[in-house]
Amino acid sequence: MADALKVVHRIEDGSRSITVPAARAGSVPLTSRGEVWRPARHPSHRSIATWWWSATTGKLVGCRSMNVLAVAMLLDFNPAVTEFTAWPAKIKWRARGRERSVVPDFFVRTDQGATLVVACPPANGPSPRWQGQQQMLRQVCEEAGWELAMPRVPEPMALSNLRWAARYRHSRYGDREVERALKAAFRTPRALEEGVRATGLPRLSTLPRLYHLLWRQELAMEWNRAMGPGSVIRAAGRMPSAMRSPLEREVA
Repeated sequence: MADALKVVHRIEDGSRSITVPAARAGSVPLTSRGEVWRPARHPSHRSIATWWWSATTGKLVGCRSMNVLAVAMLLDFNPAVTEFTAWPAKIKWRARGRERSVVPDFFVRTDQGATLVVACPPANGPSPRWQGQQQMLRQVCEEAGWELAMPRVPEPMALSNLRWAARYRHSRYGDREVERALKAAFRTPRALEEGVRATGLPRLSTLPRLYHLLWRQELAMEWNRAMGPGSVIRAAGRMPSAMRSPLEREVA
């Protein structure tokens, strides 16, 4: 059995970390707090720690591997996510005379006001250690009033297409006049290249605006088919469920 769960987080000005009981951590806005941990680089580790620039928050979000980076992209793409950040809290407990800890990959705030805790499974599948950590996260979520959630990743082709659209997620790719022309061109579903030509605008400067609209979900495509000149673009359409809902919440 583990002793009482503790949560380590940064104070509001980020100058230091404090440790509080899990029940008291529920009122802390962790999605706006700084990191308490970063992955150490080591030659024997195959994972690549990297950063995702979030269009949702305008901030960098840490990712301990490329698989976790894909989850960050999916969170950023989801309109129900209002804030998310990496590593703002460490969960600590003692078991069998030793201190144990786990740092969830993301803390997520939704438009419904819920705080979701996400710990992505290892690339080679859930390990006994990871499953044990999940059990402790369930307990801390229960005490703090958070929700534990598992990431859902779409099929490789949909993920590849989203990666391409994500290159154009920054607001600098927005242009109201071009967007208006693109929306008019694709009011009736048609091939990507045909619709771009129909706008009468320069192709090279119009395509980035098209991808930006796909990222903002103001235009839709067949995400499970390779994107190309013949891809059918439309004003609205279905998308893979894992893109629509990238997190599966655990039901208490």
